Amino acid sequence: MNAMVLAAGLGKRLRPLTDSVPKPMVEMGGRPLLEQTLLQLATLQPERVVINVHHLAEKITQPIGDGAAYGVRVFWSREAELMDTGGGVRMALPLLGEHPFLAVNGDVAWHMDLAPLIHGFDPARMDGLLGLVHTPAGTPRGDFLPDRDGRLHRATRTGEGLLYSGLQMLNPKALLDYPVEPFSLNRFYDDAMATGRLFGIPLAGFWADIGTPDRLSAARLAWKNRFAFGDGLAYNDFRISDC
Repeated sequence: MNAMVLAAGLGKRLRPLTDSVPKPMVEMGGRPLLEQTLLQLATLQPERVVINVHHLAEKITQPIGDGAAYGVRVFWSREAELMDTGGGVRMALPLLGEHPFLAVNGDVAWHMDLAPLIHGFDPARMDGLLGLVHTPAGTPRGDFLPDRDGRLHRATRTGEGLLYSGLQMLNPKALLDYPVEPFSLNRFYDDAMATGRLFGIPLAGFWADIGTPDRLSAARLAWKNRFAFGDGLAYNDFRISDC
């Protein structure tokens, strides 16, 4: 299995921090967030990890290098033009190959068991399988509402639905018909939902959004209080609903 980390975004909501630090390189638990992500991906033993970059690209590529320090083989997808989430994945497909792959947003803090997500993906009936988490307090509604079979629909009512975690399995064959141009993965999700091929599965473990300064501070505190670091990451039993 290959994996992709989406790390090209501008991080506008975290400015002015992200004027000089790429969002995936902000500190989390004593390391840049991207390093934490790569260490966790290494436990899954992917054949390669593709990372797309655009904003402050050299501040990501130079410290990460070929990924050997984190136990992975890193390949870079450099975007001269920001391709958005969907376009970034589409552009990286030649590096990802023809088999289903794991895609991870580079701007979420997580420590989760991804086995249900990876082993639950069925390319015969799925274009995408999204990892879902409980909607944090203060959020009006989630992103998606799964039916009994796990097929996803958009959440529309206050208080309903689950939040997309930023972790997903994707079928590259379902993305090949899209042009190599900027577009959001939401376009892909809507198309897959229309044909009943977008599914979701709840994930258990630590998850936190770092999209704003307040959320970044809260995520750092939660990470510090629930994780211990030695030669790697030590997982503690922390449920999403505790966020």
